[in-house]
Amino acid sequence: MKKGILLAILVCVISLLAVGCGNKQTSSGTVQGSNPASTGLPPGANQEENNKQTQKIQVYYVDAQLTQLEKSTKEITFEDTSDKYSKTFAALQSKDQTGLVSLWNKIDLLSAKFNQGKLILDVHIPDEARLGSGGELLALDALKETFFQFEEVYSIDLLVDGESSESLMGHAELAHPINRE
Repeated sequence: MKKGILLAILVCVISLLAVGCGNKQTSSGTVQGSNPASTGLPPGANQEENNKQTQKIQVYYVDAQLTQLEKSTKEITFEDTSDKYSKTFAALQSKDQTGLVSLWNKIDLLSAKFNQGKLILDVHIPDEARLGSGGELLALDALKETFFQFEEVYSIDLLVDGESSESLMGHAELAHPINRE
């Protein structure tokens, strides 16, 4: 069932990326190429699509030997700040990188909230997603590297099932919040 949901999310993300390919992020943060006249659409058509932004991000995975982080460039399409972080987490979960492994692919994101520089991620970790101490540390590093690339994120509070846990998976200490170094 979870694989079906993840597959549906992946299909949605790919569809959004395909639709957003004509959009280009400018340095001012506005989206170029989203004018209905420039896309050949009548005015007012697909107004939801006009509100979406596209951004290239760096996503961190581990190598096949599970020894070090490797970065990969992904493109996400989002509507607002909260959606931006949810799409970033979905990119962190994706398994489409050859030779790279996502340590977050079996972990469910329950919510992502952003307020005044603090990103709150609430996750659920099923038993099959639990890692050893080395994997847990690499997963936390991948999460920090991926989300701290956004200048507006100063801290991450990672909750497990809505609770501030001492550890993510029982091996490494988990600070609340995790602050940018």
